[in-house]
Parts: sequence; C-alpha cells; structure tokens
Amino acid sequence: MKIFTLSFLFSLGVCMQVSAQNKDKDLTYAQKAADVNAKVWGDQKPAFDIKTIPAGMEKESAVIIAKYTNVEQSSNSRLKFAFARTTSATRTNRVTTYRERVKINDKAALEDYATLSYQKSLDKTQGFINKTYDKKDNYIGAKIIKADGREIIVNTSEEVLTKNETKDKQGKLAIPGLEVGDILDYYVCKVEIVEDYAAKGGNSNYLFVLRGEYPILNYELSLQYNSKVTVHYISANKAPEFKESTTDNGDKVYNLKMTNLPKYEGQLWTSTLRQYPYIELSANLQTNRGIFFSKKKDISRIDEAVQTYELFFSTGKRYVYTDYKSALKKYYDSAKEFKAAPLDSLMRILYDKWKYNMYIVAVDNDKQVYVGTERNKIRFPNRYAVMEIAHTLFDMEVDFDVLLASSRNSSSLDNVFNEGDLDAMIRINNGSKHLYMCFDDIFTQFNEIPEIYQGEEAIVLSPKKRNFDNFELSHTTIPVTPSKDNYSSSKLMVSLLPSNMQKVKIERTVNEAGALRDNQADLLLTADISPVLKTACFPDVKKENKVKTTKLSIERANANVKAREELADNFKNEISGEFGQDPQNLTDYKVTNVGVTSASPVFSYTGAFEMDNFVKRAGNNYILEAGKLMGAYTKVEDKERQRSVDVYMPAARTFSYDINISIPKGYQVKGFEELNHTSKNDAGLFTVVAGVKGDMLTIKLTKIYNHNFEKVAQWPQLLELMDATYTFNTQKVLFEKI
Repeated sequence: MKIFTLSFLFSLGVCMQVSAQNKDKDLTYAQKAADVNAKVWGDQKPAFDIKTIPAGMEKESAVIIAKYTNVEQSSNSRLKFAFARTTSATRTNRVTTYRERVKINDKAALEDYATLSYQKSLDKTQGFINKTYDKKDNYIGAKIIKADGREIIVNTSEEVLTKNETKDKQGKLAIPGLEVGDILDYYVCKVEIVEDYAAKGGNSNYLFVLRGEYPILNYELSLQYNSKVTVHYISANKAPEFKESTTDNGDKVYNLKMTNLPKYEGQLWTSTLRQYPYIELSANLQTNRGIFFSKKKDISRIDEAVQTYELFFSTGKRYVYTDYKSALKKYYDSAKEFKAAPLDSLMRILYDKWKYNMYIVAVDNDKQVYVGTERNKIRFPNRYAVMEIAHTLFDMEVDFDVLLASSRNSSSLDNVFNEGDLDAMIRINNGSKHLYMCFDDIFTQFNEIPEIYQGEEAIVLSPKKRNFDNFELSHTTIPVTPSKDNYSSSKLMVSLLPSNMQKVKIERTVNEAGALRDNQADLLLTADISPVLKTACFPDVKKENKVKTTKLSIERANANVKAREELADNFKNEISGEFGQDPQNLTDYKVTNVGVTSASPVFSYTGAFEMDNFVKRAGNNYILEAGKLMGAYTKVEDKERQRSVDVYMPAARTFSYDINISIPKGYQVKGFEELNHTSKNDAGLFTVVAGVKGDMLTIKLTKIYNHNFEKVAQWPQLLELMDATYTFNTQKVLFEKI
C-alpha cells in the first residue's frame, strides 16, 4: 500500500498555480478536485505516454516509467492584529503535485500499489482577535492502462475515509481492477495556505533521494518560487545540479531531468544519505535569521556551521538558568569532600542532575500529565544542553572539549545543510581516559556514546583557557563500543502444558545493555524512572520537599494508575515483536532494573506467557520447533544477497540465549545433536551448544557482530552468520514417547 502523508510529502513537490483565493473559497472540494484532475491529466509530459518498458526489465517487481515532482510556492508578509498589537504574519501558498507511472510486474508490487492512502484535508485555522490560516487539502487521481492500451479512470469518489473529522480527513483509495501486467498512472496534489507570525509557515524543506525501491526510467523535479522566497540546496553524493532559470516576472525555477535511475542496491543495514545521491533543498521567506548553512564562496558549509556553534556557545551563558556547581556541592557533606571527589564521580552526578532536572522537574513544571511512556519520547536540542553544561565545566575549571558530529543515519560532515544535521556532545579530558556526556534522551547514561555517533568523524572545539569566546579547532574519531558492551541476554524456561502439550509456557528474563536497550521506551513509566534518577541526584531523598497535594498531582496520580494498567499491552507487544505472534495468559511481567544511570546500567525485565504454534503432534510423539524459541528470524532474500554498498550495522553487538526446555515425563528427546553448530569469521560468531541434563534439554546460543561497519567485501561473512541463524531458527527436536 502506498501511503502519502504530510511527512511523506515533505520530500515531494508541487504542481499547479493556486486559484485566486476568494474564488477558491466558493468552490466545493469536488469542484477543486475536478479542476486539479483536468490540469494534471492535461499536462503534456511525453514520459507519461510511454506504455512499454525496456527488454530485460520484466524480472523487476515493478518499473517506474515516469516520476514527476512539482513545487510552486509564493510567500508574502501581511499585517495582522494580535491582542491589540500589530504583527507581521507570513501568508504562504504552496501547491505540490507528485505523479508516478508504474508498470506492475508481480504480485508483491500489485499489493504495494493496490491501495493509496493519503491525508485528504487538514485545517488548523485559529482565531481570537485575529485569525491565522493553516489549511491543507490533498487531491488524488488514478488511471489504469491495460496491456491492450485501454485506459480505465479510477473513480476517486469511492474513496474510504479512514478519519472523518470536521478539520481532519484522511482517505484511502482502492484501485479496483489493477492486475499484474498493468500500468498505474496516479497523482497526489497537496494545496496549502499557511499563515504564521514567525514566518516559519513560509519555510519548506525537501529531501529528494535519487533512488527507490524500483528502477526509475524518467524522473523530473521542477520547483518554482517567487522572488521573496530564499532557496538553498545541495546536491550530495554525486547527485546532479538543478538547472536554474528566472521567469519574466522574477520567479526562480529549479529544474532537473534524469533517466535510468537504478533501484536501491539492498536496503538492509544501509545509510541512505551516506550511500546514495540526494538533493536537499530549503525554501523560506527572506528573514534576518537563517536555519541553514549556505554555500558561500569564501567559506564552506561546515566552517559556517562551526562558526555558528562557536557564537552560540560563547554568548549562551545568559541562558544558563541552573547553578549546577552549587547543586554539586550540596550533594556532598562538606566542601572538603567535594574537592576530594574523583572527577568521574563528579561528572556522573552532574550528568544525572541535568537529566533529572530536564526530564523530570522541567517537564513537571510545564504542567504536563506525562506519567506513561510519553516522556520517554521527548528530545531536547542537545546543543542547548551542551552549552549549559559547558559553562558549568568552564566555571569548575574542568578540561573539556565540545564535539560536533553527524548521525550515521544522517548526512556526512561534508554535506551538512542545516543545524539539525550536526549534534553536539561533551568530551571530558580525564588524563588518558576520556569521559563523555551525550544528551540524546532520558535513557542515555553518563559516559555512554549513542551508537549513531560511534566511529564517526567529529569536529573538536576546545575552549581556550579562561576565554570561552575562542576555540581551537581539530578533528577526532568517536570511539566504537565493543560488542560485549552492547548485549541482549535472554533466559527462557520452557515447558509443554500438561493439559495441552501443543502449547508451551515460557518464563523469560531479559537483560539489555548499551545499544540494545531497545525496549526501555515502551516498558518504563515515569514512576519507574523518577525515583531512580532522584536517588542518584540526592543521596538523602528525605531532604527533598514532599509533593503537595494539588489538582494536578491528583490528576497525575490517577493517570499513573491507568498507565500502569495499560502497560500490559506494551509487554504483550514486545513479546509479539520478538516471537512473531501474540502471547496468551501473560503474567508476572515487570521491570526489575530500569537501567537509566551508569551506576546501574542494565535494563532488565521478566514475564511468563503461553504460546501456540511451537509444538505439533505426530502420533504419540510431539515435535517442538526449538529454533523458534530465539524469536522470529527472517531469511535473507535473494535480492539482498548480491551487494555493492558497504554495511552500516546498528552497532557492534552480542545476543545470547540460555534456553532450558523441560522434557515431558514419559518422553525422550531426539535430534538435539543436530542443533550444535559454530560459524566464526572476522565479522562475528554464531554458535549453538545443545545437550541433555537429566530431564532438561539445554540450548545455549550466542550471536556476535564484531563491528558496527563492514566493507562490502565482508558481506559474504555476514551472510554466513545470518544463514546459520536462519537454519537454527527452522530446526526442530522430537519428544518421543517411551
């Protein structure tokens, strides 16, 4: 199913002129849709008349014959009155049309294109003394071209509204009659009228990745902006440049035509913005403040980014509202004890105090009732955290550096485009051993480097002694955490239910550390996290004031009870994600260690549940799919086995399983010897050791990926490990009646 949402169209473009606004308001949605339909189908684009694909491409699941993205935007300032104060609001008209013509070659592609989902209408118009507009309408059209040349127009009035509210409508359009061998030609057109006081309503950012799931024969980008709109863009990873021109009325036009774009060369463990060509473009109303790094003749983007950060850090002390140095002193019983404290201990307490202050105190002060998992998804801009802590370290005369790096999932340093492409962290110079402070989320621990930065080149800003206005510039490589520090360890006690031996009961304990603490965000409530952080910050919690009973505190208490009750669904979802099916009769589920501080870094949880589909009866005997107890595992598809791009692994990591299966009384186990296996190479290890001890079948499995990055030449070694894992995942043992 193809899904077109606002976030998807963020990287798309636009098509036609907006009608005069007064006239437009008088038209119904159906009339506007008919107008759009006539303009799109009437647009003469030769590539969209093609009805055949080149010889040899029939083996592709689908072939994009033509793809067209068109953007037209105009912005201007309008005077508005807000609470008796005259302000300037920016009115932006933006029309975006995305059109695609695709040849369907197999059932997988047919399923992908059989339904089109999209945001039909979104109205965020606000009014009090004044009125601002935020109106977005989407229009959709489709036609099928049969092998004999017949064209069938899809009736878009038969759409199904998946959401039907006054100001928010979402639609889903089925494509009836679409078959393998057909060509589907469809479009989605978004018309926006946005008014915003901060001028950000006039901003638009586009990311065009010049690859896709299917090969593209013809691809055209066309963007047009009026003279008041400032446009910057980069062509990265050998992407072509736009052809720029100006219309008679001064509009700026950016056009690019490309042919024969290949599909992704595998999507498993890739970094799209590092490995494939793309164009990133920013268009905004001219203001004094830019959020992007322009490419100037006398300075590179990265140098401009560095200058921006240097200015921010040197002038930012006015925004430091917390006296962390005094708070640190209060942690200790005396000034002598404070001075004698090891640097790593001081820094750990400082970091936990910042985290407690930001994620617990500050969020609570914002009157938010975040007691469930909502708080776990909050992200604060890390440059503000770095600025605040950097000034504290400077006052404490602690030797430190500020590191600027790009995420492994984002653009490289050479292709930074806006302030969101660079993240900041602190490196404390503690003799020969560095200590790190990264400010990603509530779960990141002191001296823990998130896996998205490990192994990346970083810019080092070293403040000169007693002068925070100047920095010395150098470069470094951020360390990579070894696989032993990023682990998921599962212990399973498994038994066949006496009342129904085709069902298993599993008692499971999971310990996660480092980059594999994936489940914290969904399994922890604020009530689990807050006491741990509070204890880490305040050795004598009794010194802290008790929370007063207020309407808000009562509301939070009630919400916490409800969140605790609903947490069972999150545990069920975690099990479903691990084993590929829903658990039954979940009991004894709980978190035994929250793992939010470096003093107690491991996240641990348990649960007991029952499962079907693990055991089959064979006469008087039972066959247990023992390999499935490690969880669901997908076979590497044939299309992924040939690879020409390097491998961006999530992290160097270790998975281990200690599986203990109770042998039913009156049965003996057969075939467990075949489970034993070892595959070892430079990329990692996969090993299984199985045996029988009394009435217990034991299986110990270990899978290790040694590195977070592999050159493409190592891909066969990774395949060896993955194939061995899949083979085990399909293996069975027999419980034979004695």
